[in-house]
Amino acid sequence: MVRNSCYRTLLGQVNQTTGRANCQDIGGHLALVTTAEETSAIQAYLLTQDVAGVKGWIDGTDAATDGVWLAESGEELPYIGFTGAEPNGGVDENCLIVSRTQVMDVPCAGSANMQFTLCEI
Repeated sequence: MVRNSCYRTLLGQVNQTTGRANCQDIGGHLALVTTAEETSAIQAYLLTQDVAGVKGWIDGTDAATDGVWLAESGEELPYIGFTGAEPNGGVDENCLIVSRTQVMDVPCAGSANMQFTLCEI
């Protein structure tokens, strides 16, 4: 729990739109990461889940303007927590994902190793 938020992983290979809808179906929303502390807490939480080596959706897109990351609410994200060479997708990678060790930009359609959605309840 961070900032009084609880998290839940929904397993399944879906795109970001479906992941968002699945979170709403359980009364939540895609997890919104706004601080380094929250990133660390989420990654620690993922260590307790059966999600080794895979990635999951979190809230954030730069589809409207490349490099300007917005939450679903339309507010600009104050912090993202990219690691390594990220973001590196330009106009082709407009959605955010998290793993046990990274926050990255990827295509919103996902990929084979997109195996969960991280919901904030």
